Amino acid sequence: MKYGYMFYQKPLKPQMKSRPVNLGDPIQSYAVKNLYREMGIPEEDIIPVPRYDISTYDGEECVCVVNSASNYEELAYDSHFMPPSKKVHALPMSLHLHRKLPDDELEFYRTCGGVGCRDLSTVEYLRDLGVDAYLTGCLTLTLPRRTEEQAKKANKIYFLDVPADVMKIIPQEIKDEAVILSNILRFDNPGKSNRISVEDAYEEHRKGEERVALLRDTAKLVITSKLHVASPCLAMGIPVILAKNHFGDRFGFIDRLIPTYTPEYYSEINWNPKPVDFEEDKAKIKQVFFNRVKAAVSRVELEKMWEGKNPVYDIDYNTATSIAVKKIPFPEDEFEYAVWGIVLSAAFYLDEAMRTYLPNGKLIAGIDIAAEGIYCGVNIIKPEDIKSLPEDAVIIVAAPSAQESAKKMLLELNRPFVLLKGTNAEWYNME
Repeated sequence: MKYGYMFYQKPLKPQMKSRPVNLGDPIQSYAVKNLYREMGIPEEDIIPVPRYDISTYDGEECVCVVNSASNYEELAYDSHFMPPSKKVHALPMSLHLHRKLPDDELEFYRTCGGVGCRDLSTVEYLRDLGVDAYLTGCLTLTLPRRTEEQAKKANKIYFLDVPADVMKIIPQEIKDEAVILSNILRFDNPGKSNRISVEDAYEEHRKGEERVALLRDTAKLVITSKLHVASPCLAMGIPVILAKNHFGDRFGFIDRLIPTYTPEYYSEINWNPKPVDFEEDKAKIKQVFFNRVKAAVSRVELEKMWEGKNPVYDIDYNTATSIAVKKIPFPEDEFEYAVWGIVLSAAFYLDEAMRTYLPNGKLIAGIDIAAEGIYCGVNIIKPEDIKSLPEDAVIIVAAPSAQESAKKMLLELNRPFVLLKGTNAEWYNME
């Protein structure tokens, strides 16, 4: 089995001269690859799945964790997100949604076994639509915490996409040390393609992983407005300040772990934050990931085990009973009948078959040597009480173990009766 991660070959329009990309996207994919590696998945089994063409994917069959943000922006391009193709056994985890869902995509979420959501707004949105949804946070929270030795060597301050109004209030001594970077890059349009080139996409992923390594090894403080800068820093034990003019619903998980500063709270910014230790909670996220991936692989393997095998029997119990009922020459007009042997499931299949194929029949009693009470709305009587039933009532014997004794008694009573035997039936004293 192959294990897929989101591959961000960004969509283009022919008139676009270049395309901005956010390194936060491949950083999310890096987190998934890292978790696969923790599971012991060989590198050759970890494969890219095109984020914007999942529904048309025709590559190697795989289980694929879908951790992405999906909003109206992608609908402006030639994009094919969900539901996934048959080649992709998709596991939505750390998913953010901010758009109206088409019926086929919604049906996938309702039947995929649960949707792990990045933020609370997505959880609430999907639950309102009848989807089993739960909060995971972002999978970048599972990146390994850096070692004490790495932390001691880290000596740089980074500003990553810091808003201008935040820059104005940063203490000068912090500014003097800072290295200014951005998580936004641009790639040229390769021509008439509707995607950036594969080479540029791999370069984007490489730069995303380089950015994680740079921060892990050298950052003593990071100030940013970007979710997928703050979340990896938090996971790796790097002091981080997250500040911007407005936080959208995508941030509805990280605000439970670190302060999220908006303009009304800029005066409260702690310019000397400490690393956050949440290793126990990180372990819980990872365990859910491992369990879901393993369960998905097991299910695929089970389905493949039975795939293409012809069944020995081509009918089930219900069908057999129905076939037998159709062979019995019941009266065309209204008639009454009783069922002997109601402790078996066959008796209930029989009731269903009679109501379906012979609605002119009226059930008047159940017959059993052990059971008491009610069967399908009628009283249960003992075999010796059959004499109290109308003489033309048909007795249908559904219990194989009772057929010999029933046959003897009913012949002596000169009653019309039927012995059900799989898909066949023997009838006595019936026209």
